[in-house]
Amino acid sequence: MNLVDERVQRIVQAAGSAPSVYNTQPWQVEVAGSTVTLRADPARQLRHSDPHGREMLISCGAFLFNARTAARRDALNAVVKVLPDPDDELLVAEIQLEPGSTPDTDELELSVAIARRATSRVPFDDQPLFTDVLMAIEAAARKEGADLRSIQPSEPARDDVLVLMRRAEALASEDPAARAEEAAWTATDPGRADGIPQDLLGPSATNPRAPVRRFQASAGSAQFEQRSTMAVLSTPGDSARDWVRAGEALEHALLVATIYFVHASFATTVLENPTTRHDLRRALSLDGAPQMLMRLGYSSSPKHTPRRSASQMTAASDG
Repeated sequence: MNLVDERVQRIVQAAGSAPSVYNTQPWQVEVAGSTVTLRADPARQLRHSDPHGREMLISCGAFLFNARTAARRDALNAVVKVLPDPDDELLVAEIQLEPGSTPDTDELELSVAIARRATSRVPFDDQPLFTDVLMAIEAAARKEGADLRSIQPSEPARDDVLVLMRRAEALASEDPAARAEEAAWTATDPGRADGIPQDLLGPSATNPRAPVRRFQASAGSAQFEQRSTMAVLSTPGDSARDWVRAGEALEHALLVATIYFVHASFATTVLENPTTRHDLRRALSLDGAPQMLMRLGYSSSPKHTPRRSASQMTAASDG
C-alpha cells in the first residue's frame, strides 16, 4: 500500500532493520499523516520462550530507536509517547514526526549505521574490544537509561556466565515446546521475509567455553574465540516500560558498535529461563534486571537476515 509520505516510508523501513529475537520482527505499524503508531504483534510472540512478552517489547524498543534515528536523517524530530494507553498493552508507542534541525555528524553516523548493523554468529577475532570503543558503546546504553556491564575474559564471573548459558541451553533442548518454537523460526526458507536462514545461524562451537549461543540447526562446526568481550544489558526495573527502554538502549549501543566495526551476537536462552536469569544477575552482582546477554567483537561483515518491506509492516489509518 502507499504510505502518506516518502520520508515516513524510509523511516519505517529503516526501523524494521532492528534486531529481534529469532528475527521474528514482532511489530505492526500504523501510519496516519505524520503520526506513526507502533504496536507489538502477538502473532509473532514466542509464546513458550517469552510468555510475558519481555523479548517482544525489547525488539519493539529497538525498532523505536531506529525510527527516532532515521527521522533525524530526514531532518525530522520524533516526539514519542511510550506505552501511552494502560488499557492497551500492545500499543508500544505513538511517534509524532515534526520538522527539526539539520542533523549533525553524530546523528548522520548513527542513521547510516542502521543499514550496516547485522548480527554475526561466526567466530570473532580472539581479543577483547579496545577500551575506548567499549566506553563509547557503554555510554550509548546509558543515554537510553540502561547499563551495559562488560564481562572481560580475565573476569572469574565469566566462567559462571558460560556455565549458566550451557545449563539454560541444555534445559531448552530437553523441552519439546522450546525446540519446536526454535525450529519454527530458524533454518527457514530463504524466501521468507522473517526468521533466520540456516546459512546465517553460524556454525556450532567445538569448544565448550565459547561465548556463543548454540542452535539446533547450526550448519557445521568451528573453533570460536574465547577472549572476545561479553556484556549484559540491564535496566533499573523489570516492567514493560523497562523492556522497551532496554530495546532502545540495545539498538543505540549496537549502532555505535557498528560505527566502530564491532559486531554482536546474542545469548537469549539464559534470560528466558527464570532460574538462570536470576542466577546470572547474582553471578554478576547486578543492581538492575538483566535484559540481554551478548558477545562483542571484530569479524568479517556478516550477511543480513531477511526483513519485511515497509508495506508489509504498515497499515494505513482509516482516519
